[in-house]
Amino acid sequence: MPKTGWLRRYRVRAHGRVSQAALDALADGITVEGIRYGPIEARLDREQGSNVWLTFAMREGKNREIRNVLGALGLQVNRLIRISFGPFQLRELAEGAVEEVGTRVLREQIGERIAQEAGADFTAPVLQRVDAPTEEKTPDRPAAQVGRGLRSDNKGRRVAVERVDAANDKRAPKHRRGRNHGRQARKRERP
Repeated sequence: MPKTGWLRRYRVRAHGRVSQAALDALADGITVEGIRYGPIEARLDREQGSNVWLTFAMREGKNREIRNVLGALGLQVNRLIRISFGPFQLRELAEGAVEEVGTRVLREQIGERIAQEAGADFTAPVLQRVDAPTEEKTPDRPAAQVGRGLRSDNKGRRVAVERVDAANDKRAPKHRRGRNHGRQARKRERP
């Protein structure tokens, strides 16, 4: 079990059918192929076609734990979304995105024992964030235009979008610069 013992919550879509009673039995833990998994809180949220949506909450973090446990119940996981990690709610955090956790919040949540084991020093001065240098407009490379806004996806959900257009950039794409490329290059290579 991870040292923090934090509860991890997941939304799970799985192919197959399961009853809430079968999910309730996971509260005592389950052994699958000789591996003992600890208590799991599982709730059947809804059935959608041949799939079910579940909410899973567990304190362990064994490799492929959810897939193995649901496989033992006759389900095949086809989507797994972590929604919280201990006290930290992921909400609508985009894939690959990062949000900073404040020092005070982090200190309160991890506790003294884990802070000491990790060698965390919350009394040290906080480092100031340095923004990346901005691109200046040069004669051979004009500044890019960035457009931001909200759009609706094909399911009607509002999605933040960002479009980057190189303004007045008449040069060939980078992958075609500096080498003979395509049909013209093959014509020149023929004897």
